[in-house]
Amino acid sequence: MRLTPDKHLHSREHLLADDLSRMLLEPKRFAAYLGIAKMYYESDLRTLARRVVEKEGLDPKNRGRYFFGALRRLERKPNGRPKAPARPKRTPQRTANAKTTRYPRTASGAPRRRRGGAAHGDTVA
Repeated sequence: MRLTPDKHLHSREHLLADDLSRMLLEPKRFAAYLGIAKMYYESDLRTLARRVVEKEGLDPKNRGRYFFGALRRLERKPNGRPKAPARPKRTPQRTANAKTTRYPRTASGAPRRRRGGAAHGDTVA
């Protein structure tokens, strides 16, 4: 009999998450275990999972809850890439008055052109 590898488990983190979710009897929470597999060291997670599974007096339904509660005491992995520097905020340009912004500015003191038409008092003689 030949074993066929699972094609969905394609990295160390995926294998670890699969192992943890099966050990703690929560196969539907694979995504949660994958998230912590990326944040914590593998040896620490496997040790903690082993301790949770071997703990007496712990209901098998509560293994996952106990495991996630105990995670707070573990040291996280350092982030692989440095944090990107914050970009400076853009300050919006201020306008004089919202009502006049749709018309082009004229030279100071020059009258504004009125839009034509008979409604504006322009008469044809």
